Amino acid sequence: MKFLPDEYLPYLDYLPDLQKCINLFMTFTPLFSYGSTCYSIHKRQTSMGFSLDICCTMFMASILRIYYYICSPYEPTLLRQSIIMILIQSLLLKVSLSYRPVNYDPELLTPLPMLENELNMRVPRRLSSATLEHEAYWRGSWTDSVELISVDSVKYVYGYVCALFHQGLKFFDVYYRRPLLFWQWKYEGHYWWFLVYFSGVFGVLTWCLRDNATYANAIGILGLFIESLLPLPQILLLNRLQSVKNFKVILLLSWLGGDCTKISYLLFGAQNISVIFIIAGLFQMSLDIYIAFQYLKFKYFKEKSSARYMELEMVDKQSITDVVNSLVSSSDDIDTDISEKTSKGSIGDKIRLSRTQSASTVV
Repeated sequence: MKFLPDEYLPYLDYLPDLQKCINLFMTFTPLFSYGSTCYSIHKRQTSMGFSLDICCTMFMASILRIYYYICSPYEPTLLRQSIIMILIQSLLLKVSLSYRPVNYDPELLTPLPMLENELNMRVPRRLSSATLEHEAYWRGSWTDSVELISVDSVKYVYGYVCALFHQGLKFFDVYYRRPLLFWQWKYEGHYWWFLVYFSGVFGVLTWCLRDNATYANAIGILGLFIESLLPLPQILLLNRLQSVKNFKVILLLSWLGGDCTKISYLLFGAQNISVIFIIAGLFQMSLDIYIAFQYLKFKYFKEKSSARYMELEMVDKQSITDVVNSLVSSSDDIDTDISEKTSKGSIGDKIRLSRTQSASTVV
């Protein structure tokens, strides 16, 4: 079955190649997703609600992806996308730092908790360094003693892993002060100098080790791992604020749309793509879906509960106000009655006094 007559088929040659259109769209995707964020921040004159760590993540991931292309060439469209990403992230970082709160001071942030304290909270007290008196593992028989040691060893390993995981999450939380104030600096120049040093160090390493397959795989995996953590700072920020007031839904939609487009492109449209790209894309998409869940939770459910709470609070205030007004009106009525009685009494006294004076005058 033909959809077009044979005489129209030659005109199809004048249409642009679909593959080239898809490649062009993939190249300029960062302009749509992050350009709208730049405009939103400039329009609101504040970068509150937007995590600067997003810029740091995309800078490092894009720079490493470019160096990975030098060592192991891949789809050129992704290379062009990385270059465009660096350009738009430079603009986004400039705009975000320009509209950051004037009174921002990283020294006022809460220091990161000690790993030792985190570990002591999660391991058995027999193994905790905070315990002064440690219990003996001998339980009267070798079987019971070995079983206790095995159980405590598993608990120790599990507690250590959990402590490291929570410590790593706190590193991405803007509430805590990071070592050397990394990406929390007060002055704008520190951010640009870090990017220069980062690009320079990995540029020299790439030039010296460009023929080393181990190095190529290392920077490729590192770049994908950093990029997959892109939504994590925003997740922690929204969870800290418990609000999406200054978070634009267009950024979330662009992330989700970009994830779907990127995964579809990696699966069906690209060539010479490693499975690592696909795994990293799926992991990043799962984090973006969690941000969507946060947006729905804080935007609709939490706002409704807050509105209900405010309504009940207004009712309580209104009822208290009515009681106070009734008491005030009652006291005013009592004062009025007293004043009227007092005024009547004073008039009677005046009449009696005038009669007494007139009688004395007659006498």
